[in-house]
Amino acid sequence: MDINKLNKTLISFWDGQFETLKVKAIKKDDFSEPSTLFDKVKYVADQCESILDFGSGSGYTLFYAALFGEKMKKGLGVDTSKKAIAYANETKDISGLLSIEFNQGDHYFLDTIKESSFDGIICSNVLDVVPYETSCEIIEALDRVLKPGGLFLLKLNFYLTDDMIEKMKMEKIAKNTYELNGVLRGMNLITEEWASRFKNYEVLEVNEYQRLEKGPKDRLLLMKKMK
Repeated sequence: MDINKLNKTLISFWDGQFETLKVKAIKKDDFSEPSTLFDKVKYVADQCESILDFGSGSGYTLFYAALFGEKMKKGLGVDTSKKAIAYANETKDISGLLSIEFNQGDHYFLDTIKESSFDGIICSNVLDVVPYETSCEIIEALDRVLKPGGLFLLKLNFYLTDDMIEKMKMEKIAKNTYELNGVLRGMNLITEEWASRFKNYEVLEVNEYQRLEKGPKDRLLLMKKMK
């Protein structure tokens, strides 16, 4: 498995996904539907002053945190997709959400940030769609910039059963790792295995999020970094 090639393919794939987004102003009324994910994002933004959204994509979770968080004062979104970052920065500018910003980069970008710079981290559907080795590096980099006592909200795709893998015609390319149409779409671990990878963290809550209508539910882990 060529990890560098896989990561480049992922960046190209997500650039294509974000390329068609149309910029428009974001306001509170745009988030009228109840959501377990947004409930947890608000909890983090009610407790934390500075939040890093790693793998921020279109920026929707950081927009929500800025609009509804009671304590949040600043936010930084980081994503490998230039298309996503361009969209997110234009959207936050016309929406007047000046407490947040977005930068293009991968986990090596975090090396430019001081240790313990954030008291909250959001990481949504990132760690389980990159190679295992890359996810190890990301976890280490995120841990370095999170303050002791800080909150970590991790969102994961639903666990892939054997039936799902067969039905979607996914191809196994490494241990617990599957691709679809040539793109890595699942680094497949059960929830307890994910939690065990965060050695110095207390799991505060495990929950689910209905992303796909009538489909299997994504997973949410709210964790706290031990002092």
